[in-house]
Amino acid sequence: MVLNIKRASSLDGATVNVQDILKPFDHQVGGHTPFTSLAHGHLLKPCDEREIYFYQKMPKILKKIAPLCCSTIQGSSVSTFDDSCHNCRQHHQLENVIIPESIEGSPILNKRKLSKNFIVLSDLTYRMKSPRILDLKLGTRQHGDQATMAKIACMTAKCQSTTSASLGIRLCGMKCPPCDSKNQMAINKYEGRAMDKLELFMALQQFFDVPEMVLELVQRKLIAIRDVLNEADGVRLFGASLLIVIESEPSESTPIDNLVRIKVVDFANSTFNGFQGDNFYEGRDEGSILGLETLLGIVQA
Repeated sequence: MVLNIKRASSLDGATVNVQDILKPFDHQVGGHTPFTSLAHGHLLKPCDEREIYFYQKMPKILKKIAPLCCSTIQGSSVSTFDDSCHNCRQHHQLENVIIPESIEGSPILNKRKLSKNFIVLSDLTYRMKSPRILDLKLGTRQHGDQATMAKIACMTAKCQSTTSASLGIRLCGMKCPPCDSKNQMAINKYEGRAMDKLELFMALQQFFDVPEMVLELVQRKLIAIRDVLNEADGVRLFGASLLIVIESEPSESTPIDNLVRIKVVDFANSTFNGFQGDNFYEGRDEGSILGLETLLGIVQA
């Protein structure tokens, strides 16, 4: 399969099917690079080769807590995983799409060069009417084993000066839809970095102001992720995030799976024993588990 990648500047004067041009993803609350939306509940995420390799070699135990990755893209080469969804296996939805370098007035517009590497991930907001979204940086360390000394110093200082070091979580992005009595509430990563423990707890309590049944579902999913990490010997989720999506306006017919979705995302700095010549680690990822314990304490309060 060949992916048709073109820059926005190359579209001038060309006849293009508008359905082939990817649209910006409206529900992104964190991350450095903008995502775009694909059909059938998928997202196209620009990434570096390391994250592609991580998904290609990901231990089976981690696949339980990560979003489904259907395909990886390196240049014009597309590789689809054996366990990808039906649409990606059968419908070849990546053929003839055009990835614009930028779209004026949209979140795609940035100063970075168009990436040549992408992963196709499941969209956790898919088929939700009004999602509330929370992105929490997980763990007490964010830099990977291959980081430069300058990067290590920068990321370590960032952890020490925020709630990451003491709580194992830091707010990277949050968005709650407007309701009858309140406007939309949004917090970005810079505001999250400035939060102390009390401010973080207050923000999370607002986010988890949901019906008891939904809150119990959140608890069960967080415990399931914690249980996986307790068993994942040698795994270190450096720089990863916990992405939580909750349907704000469920109906009686809303499927359980459409109420709450929680996954670990962003594996560019993560590692496991034997991956890419990284260090070997023993035991569980205590920093990430600290973050989950902190969050469970807030949810169960």
